Amino acid sequence: MHRPRSTSAILRFRFAAFLLVGNCLFALVAVSLLVRSLMTQDFQWTMIGSGLVALILLLVIAQWIAAARTRCPLCCTPVLAPMRCAKHRRARMILGSHRLRVALAILFKNHFRCPFCNEVTALEVGEITPRPRRRSPQLH
Repeated sequence: MHRPRSTSAILRFRFAAFLLVGNCLFALVAVSLLVRSLMTQDFQWTMIGSGLVALILLLVIAQWIAAARTRCPLCCTPVLAPMRCAKHRRARMILGSHRLRVALAILFKNHFRCPFCNEVTALEVGEITPRPRRRSPQLH
């Protein structure tokens, strides 16, 4: 099991995951409000729904910026960024999204499985073990 090296990396993972899940939830609410406004022909619901769409666009940009630095400690691939890279053959999805599965695992399980290398990463600070120093030959 791998671990990030700093608490700031863990906070970046949680923040980007929170934004991704929030974007999905806001998108569902905005679509339902816009459908309701079309069915009832109520202008107020249309304004609320379009305001949510504008908020979603701002949150998507914030999520892209935050997700760019959420790298797997093993393969160094951003796990929450929209990548078109080949995924591991055993990588699983939720609702057709690898990123959503990683985000939900970060928020609820406190660890995630990278969809690119399929290795588990625990969201706790890992110890950095120093390499043993090579002794230089001493001349007498």
